[in-house]
Amino acid sequence: MRRPSWLRLPHIKDSRKAIGRLQNLVIVLLLVSGILLAGGRAGLGLDSSISGYRGIAHSDDGAYRDYSAAAEPMCVVVTPEDELHSAAMYDGRTLEEYYSRFSAALAEALGSAGEPEVVSEDEWKSAISGRGVYFDYYADYQLSSLAIWLGSEMNGGAAVHTARRLCLSLQDEEVALYYIHGRNGTIYRCTTELSYTSLYTRVRESTPNDAQFAFEAEGLDLVDPYCVITSGDIELRTMAGENSLDQGEADRLMEAFGLNSSLAQDYTEADGTDVYLEGNVTLRLGADGTLRYTNRSDFNELITISPVDAVDITRNILENTVGLENGVAQLRLSYIMMDSSTGEWTLRYDYAVDGLPVVIRSHECAAEFRLTGAVVTGAQIIFRSYSFTGVMEHPLPAELAAALVQADGGGSPRLAYVDTNGTVSAEWLVE
Repeated sequence: MRRPSWLRLPHIKDSRKAIGRLQNLVIVLLLVSGILLAGGRAGLGLDSSISGYRGIAHSDDGAYRDYSAAAEPMCVVVTPEDELHSAAMYDGRTLEEYYSRFSAALAEALGSAGEPEVVSEDEWKSAISGRGVYFDYYADYQLSSLAIWLGSEMNGGAAVHTARRLCLSLQDEEVALYYIHGRNGTIYRCTTELSYTSLYTRVRESTPNDAQFAFEAEGLDLVDPYCVITSGDIELRTMAGENSLDQGEADRLMEAFGLNSSLAQDYTEADGTDVYLEGNVTLRLGADGTLRYTNRSDFNELITISPVDAVDITRNILENTVGLENGVAQLRLSYIMMDSSTGEWTLRYDYAVDGLPVVIRSHECAAEFRLTGAVVTGAQIIFRSYSFTGVMEHPLPAELAAALVQADGGGSPRLAYVDTNGTVSAEWLVE
C-alpha cells in the first residue's frame, strides 16, 4: 500500500500570506457554518485490574516475544455516556495510559470473538457513539495477528479479517466487538465473552473531554466521519532531527543482516556511499543516512511464515540497527501485506514521537522490508535521530483543521511531525 497523498494545511508558523488566507477562511467558516466546537479538557481515572494479558507471545522454544510496539494504536476514545467522549491523542504518555487500561480487554474480546456478522453503517456509528472503547491504529492489521501481539489467540471467520478501527461496544448487558474491514470497508460485529460489568466499571470512570467524531459535529459532512476531533489548544514539544547513520559502524550493521564482515568486499561510490558485497548480497550505507540491502539469491524451497514471524524478523533487525540510534522516537509497524501469488511479505515502519507519526518528506516510510519465506530479500531504512528542543509549539486546534478540510473539499485531517531533513515541525496533513 502506497503512502497516501498528503495535502499540507496552513501551519500557525506559515508565511504572512498564508496566515491572511487562513484568517479570511476562518472568518467565513465561523459566519457560515458555526463548526467550531466548545473547548475543554479533563483527565482519565481508571484502575488497571484487568491483567490477563501482557502483550507477549510464546515462541517455539518457549521464550517470550514482546510485540506491544506492533499493537499500539494512535488514538483511543473512551465513551462513558452516549456521545460523551474522552479521547487520547497527540500525547504519548496519555495515549499509553489509556491503552494500558484497555488493551487486555481488547485482547480478551479478540480471543473470544464469535463469527462476524455484517452490520450497517448506522449500527457502527451507534456503537462508537455509545458506551465503550474505540481504537484507531492508523494502519491495517490482521485481527489474528493483533490478538497474538496482545497475548491472545483468535480463531473463526474474523481471524483472517484486517482492520484499522475497532470498537468494544457496551450494549444490552453484553460487550460486542465492531470493526471496519480494512480491504473492502464492510462493517462487522462479533459477540465476545468479555465481562460487561468489568469493562463498564472502568469505562464509566472516565471523564469526557469534549472530543467528537466528525459525523457527530455539524457541518463536517465532507470530513472522514470517523476522524476524532479533540477540543481546545494542542501543545506539542518541538523536535530536531538528524542523520544517525554511522558509516563507521559497518561491521555491526553487516552483522544485523547476516553478512560476514571478514569476507565482504567493499568500495566507496562517488557520492560517499559505502558498498559491501558478499556473494549475492549487497549492503549500501549512504552518506544521506539511507541503508539499502538486497539479496539476489535463488530460493528453491521456501518456508511459509506467519505475519507475526515476519514482524519478529524485521523488528529484530531494526532493534539492532536504527533502533540504537533513533533518540526519542519509536519505530511502529505501519503496513504489512503478503502477496498470495508469490508468498512475499512487505512490511513498513514509521517513526512515532509522543503519540504522533513522523512523516519524512520525500520518503514513503522510515523502513521497508521484503521477505521471501523467512529470508529478507530487500530492505531500506532511513536513519534519523530525534530529540526535543525544550520549546513548545501550538499547531492549529483540531476543530479548526477539520473546518479547513471541509472548506477545501474534504478528507481526513491528521496531525504529524513532518521531517524535511532540515527542520521538524508539527503540521496538519490530509489523507
